[in-house]
Amino acid sequence: MSPDKLSLTLKVAGADARVLSESDLLQLSCGVNGCTSNCCTKSAPIVLNPYEIASICRESKMSYEDLLDIVDTDRARGFPLVMLPRDPACHFWTGKGCRIYQARPLACRLYPLGRVYDQGKSHLVLPELNVCAGLSIRSSRTVADYLRDQDTAVHIRMADCWIEFVNEMERLPLPDRPVTSVAFHMLVYSPDAPPSPERSGTALSTEDSFLLRMATALTQLPRYLRQA
Repeated sequence: MSPDKLSLTLKVAGADARVLSESDLLQLSCGVNGCTSNCCTKSAPIVLNPYEIASICRESKMSYEDLLDIVDTDRARGFPLVMLPRDPACHFWTGKGCRIYQARPLACRLYPLGRVYDQGKSHLVLPELNVCAGLSIRSSRTVADYLRDQDTAVHIRMADCWIEFVNEMERLPLPDRPVTSVAFHMLVYSPDAPPSPERSGTALSTEDSFLLRMATALTQLPRYLRQA
């Protein structure tokens, strides 16, 4: 790896984290051998985007209302924050592994890597605070190999779509009031909400439903909040 790449860092939770490219070699082998589940226990909460919420509800067969009973919630500048606690352990973690492994959030798939949005671009980083028992001497693998093994492509695409949506919303004068958070829960976050009036009752994939729900919310949210 070149010295230039080694010197490129970003701050994550107050500490330097090295920025990675997909061609960088990664000494990481994710599996059950020697795993102490650091990614599932005694870690910071995971902020879920609506696509991840819909995936978790589908895999766990939970309603959105039931999911809200096991997560932490807050709001920032009117936006709801739905967070999956991991201290002392994630609700879906068992001694045999993750109960929603196929629907695990992007943060779980990337761990111990992280993804930081900075200067209009997302960066893959390796924070020093992320401790993983799966770190091992296996230098033939690249970051791209690890991302592929963890099936991150769709989740990264959906996360990027969510970032674009949030950026669009932040350009609007949204009131930082509970009513804004309620509107987001109703129109965007809840996978039980129809993705659009025209497609109500139509069978859609989790991805298509999420994208259509966001497209509908771009027009419906400002209208709803003006009337609230």
